[in-house]
Amino acid sequence: MSSDYTSSDFKKLLDKLQTESWQLELIISGFAIYGLFSAIEPLEVELLTSVKNNQTIYNAMLQALKSGTFILMGSLLIHVILRGLWIGTLGLRYISGDIDYDELRYAPKFNKFLKTRVGSFDRYISRLENACSTVFALAFLMVFYFLSYFLILMFFAIVAFAINNIGLFSSETAGMVTAIFGIVYFVLILIFLFDFLTMGGLKRDRWTAKYYYPLYRFFGIITLAFMYRPLVYNFLDQKKARWVATFILPIYTVGLVFLQIYGVVNSNYQIEGQGTSSYFTSKYNYEDQLTEKTDFVQFVSLPSKVIDKPYMRVYVGFNKFLEDAVLAKDSTLMPEKDRRGYSFKINRRFNFSGLSFNFSNRYLQIQKDQSHYLDVLGELYQLKIDSVFYDKDFVMTNDTNKRLGFETYLDIKGLENGKHLLYLIGPDPRIEKELDTLITIPFWYFED
Repeated sequence: MSSDYTSSDFKKLLDKLQTESWQLELIISGFAIYGLFSAIEPLEVELLTSVKNNQTIYNAMLQALKSGTFILMGSLLIHVILRGLWIGTLGLRYISGDIDYDELRYAPKFNKFLKTRVGSFDRYISRLENACSTVFALAFLMVFYFLSYFLILMFFAIVAFAINNIGLFSSETAGMVTAIFGIVYFVLILIFLFDFLTMGGLKRDRWTAKYYYPLYRFFGIITLAFMYRPLVYNFLDQKKARWVATFILPIYTVGLVFLQIYGVVNSNYQIEGQGTSSYFTSKYNYEDQLTEKTDFVQFVSLPSKVIDKPYMRVYVGFNKFLEDAVLAKDSTLMPEKDRRGYSFKINRRFNFSGLSFNFSNRYLQIQKDQSHYLDVLGELYQLKIDSVFYDKDFVMTNDTNKRLGFETYLDIKGLENGKHLLYLIGPDPRIEKELDTLITIPFWYFED
């Protein structure tokens, strides 16, 4: 096959592929929809894990990937439906041919209207064919659009992270530099967005084009535009398709927001997304109700709503503010360098083919400090059932989703049968240096 795109043979090949592309479209759409649908659950599990483990950058990447997955899957489903309709019209045309308006024997008014608006059946088939091919190409263009949006935000996050961590500036200077960079970058984004929404308005005038060109190239590099730029401009040179290609992502975003804020309200006393309290029990605080892979413990959990043993396990999920409170309580636990966040994990212990390697003495030091760390944690955070404080001895653990946390067992022998309330009391990150009830969890105790 000739690789010269200007040759007549290559153009004939493209024309042939165009007429037969519907088969490839259906095959690709079918496999893609199946693969995307299968990936949703593992993606949601990984996304929730990143939220619980405070992995901000990784979480943002997964959010973008999840949104791109739904965009592509929804677009491909629409394509499959339209292509199925197109195949059905071809079958009907084979049986009955074109529309015979005379056979319908309608009044002249309706006959004229239908001939004008409906027209030839072949024209309808042609429009369906164009719509199918457009939707198929638009599905992947939307993914690239969303990828560009994510990459623009990621660029700012990476630069801001570098400013605050390379050590060239003091914390105050770094904050000021980050703020200035953020303002300038936001203005540049608005200029770039204006050109996008006006379908190249800044590129048409010779004066604005001269000054906009460096910015256009800059964002082109950040967004990896070389991968999809020909697709964009092929849409923009068509009057009917250019508006769809430009405003499809904003329309999708507005529609998504609308679907999230609009819904059925079952009760005047219902609170959307209400957490566990003395008046409401959420399944995310009872481990035996976490039946789905996407169910994660919400901060604190009990084994069940009903406890029938003289002891009860309490799990407290790790949060950054927990460790911040511990370090603020006892400054001797503050390391010389705070290693939380994204960094090289050279202080970890590595296992390879049964062999263990320690690359730093820091690993052993952390193990020695864990006892002191847990003692301070136990002093700061108290567990109370009804009005009685209970002794506890926290140890570190991981839940079934590999999330770091703390657990202890309470001796509840002698507790009266019936409903009780467990309270976790400790420093509230929203109220500096004050203790507050962080969560209230109802449970029922019945002696076995």
